[in-house]
Amino acid sequence: MNKRVQDAEGFRGSVRYEGPIHSKNATTVYWGVEWDDPSRGKHNGESGGVRYFQAAHPTSGSFVLPEKVSLGTGIVDALHERYMQSEALDTRAAGHVGTASGNSKPIQLVGVHKIQEKQDLGVIGKVSAEGSQVAHIGTTGELFRVAPNIVELNLGFNLLASWSEVLKLSAELPLLEHLTLSGNILSYDVDVDAPRVVFPTVHTLVMNQTHTSSWVDLLRICRDHFPALRQLHAASNAITNQAMQLDAASPLSCSSAVEVLDLSHNELSDWSSLTASIGSWPRLHTLSLNGNRLVQVDPPSASSRSFAALSSLSLSDNAIVAWSSVDALNAFPSLEALRLTKNPLLTNVGAAEARMLVVARCAALQVFNSSDIRPKERQDAEQMYLRRILHEQSSLPAGSDKVIQLTHPRLAQLQALYPDIHAAHEAATTGLGTTGSGGGPAALAKSLAKVTFVVMSMNATTMDSMVKSLPLSMTVAQVKAVVEKKYGLRPAEHQLSFRASKKAMPIALDDDGGELGYFGVQDGGELLINDIW
Repeated sequence: MNKRVQDAEGFRGSVRYEGPIHSKNATTVYWGVEWDDPSRGKHNGESGGVRYFQAAHPTSGSFVLPEKVSLGTGIVDALHERYMQSEALDTRAAGHVGTASGNSKPIQLVGVHKIQEKQDLGVIGKVSAEGSQVAHIGTTGELFRVAPNIVELNLGFNLLASWSEVLKLSAELPLLEHLTLSGNILSYDVDVDAPRVVFPTVHTLVMNQTHTSSWVDLLRICRDHFPALRQLHAASNAITNQAMQLDAASPLSCSSAVEVLDLSHNELSDWSSLTASIGSWPRLHTLSLNGNRLVQVDPPSASSRSFAALSSLSLSDNAIVAWSSVDALNAFPSLEALRLTKNPLLTNVGAAEARMLVVARCAALQVFNSSDIRPKERQDAEQMYLRRILHEQSSLPAGSDKVIQLTHPRLAQLQALYPDIHAAHEAATTGLGTTGSGGGPAALAKSLAKVTFVVMSMNATTMDSMVKSLPLSMTVAQVKAVVEKKYGLRPAEHQLSFRASKKAMPIALDDDGGELGYFGVQDGGELLINDIW
């Protein structure tokens, strides 16, 4: 069985069985369908104690009468309907389209034909037949005669069932560069002994939500049929660590030209599997791993040259728990852009503080979460981070230097970049500074920072600013008590943040037990007082 079907509500599925059902009329033919969306089904292919087929999900299977589902249409008919149909039929249901999270949602196309009715398919370069129930490419030459100049083709979420059918596009679209096949469940039924069919000009292949969990099979398809491939999108395919490891042990090497790889929303949790499988790709500069289960990032060894060209990395919505993974990014020689949100590491850290810490810990980063890092922002972040490290160091027992170096690998580099901060710390801890007469950590604990309290709360009894010298050993809770006395705001009613200058991003003082020195509070900065909403 190699049929794909769609019901009246837009749900798509694969026919796994054709024949009678034991509990039904023996002369009636049913189709056993495994639905892409398990919520559409009722069972796993077993009914009345009889196994008819094996579905992957306990509720993804059901039996339907053949006349209740559609086997789809040809691509030329679908394009005529979408681009050349009359305005009177300009609103229609388009079934269910997949989302980035792997779910599906119903969609309706309104006004598409009205916008495009005057376009000539013969000259259009970018064409979409997404969700149009396309099941086959048609007879030889049919598509070429209608639309020979297609450069970008979206066939996502249709009823294509095999690679042998997809490969027919090669002869029909000689200019094709970008092909989207997301949401199609394709079997590989190509005769390996036949002359190889290739897409010589396709540089972008989108294969999201295709149930292609075999990484080796996907790479083999790319190697055999897409020799010019530069971008591969394989999100939401349930690709596992084991699948990546199998590739690492295989002789496949089809990705010497791939520059962009999207493996978002799969089931990857082990960075070493990624390193073994794709770390050697020489041109890979953009890697998206959002929505996986990665716990940590390991630095590539200097001798391995792994991820040598990687300049952009997306790690949002993973399970990263330690700052060592951020520190490890310094070992990626070309990394300039990072996306990192929705990880346990950042759960209890405000957005501003998270940005400050990431910027300060990653020396070469130029873009964080799609926002450019300006030189002044980097300087402020690194100086605040350095003060925080030194404050932490002063609270540890003697002989803890190795612990600090392991926890903060950039310490020596930052001390060299900002010798004045380092010198002030040394002077304070040895009793040579002006902030105290004693030596050692006690002197630093008594050092002061002159700051300006800036009122932004609408509930304060006065809006006057206040300049005050505060001990860096003072806790946030103690500062809140000062605010209550001066401005009449109870601690539970306000929140504090600090910025080194008016142009700097405020850092939330979100730990009442934390000392001001830990948050990098320094002379000349501002303490902002806001209401809690």
